[in-house]
Amino acid sequence: MKTTIERIEAGRLLPKEDLTRLGLAPRRIVRVVLETVDEDDEISITEMNVMGKAFDHLADEPNLYADTDLIERNEDFVR
Repeated sequence: MKTTIERIEAGRLLPKEDLTRLGLAPRRIVRVVLETVDEDDEISITEMNVMGKAFDHLADEPNLYADTDLIERNEDFVR
């Protein structure tokens, strides 16, 4: 998975010795691209939606279908 953090202070990401080695001031604004190299801790899109509460608003919506909608309406349909 690949994620980009557009604007963050370098001092929030790295210890002081690493900043010195890289020649970065702690308050320097940087863009960081994070890319995982393994999939051990990957989360699914569904888990991201749950964690981000992307579809929580649907709990307030009325149900569009009832259980009776599950019944096949075509009498010629053979199971």
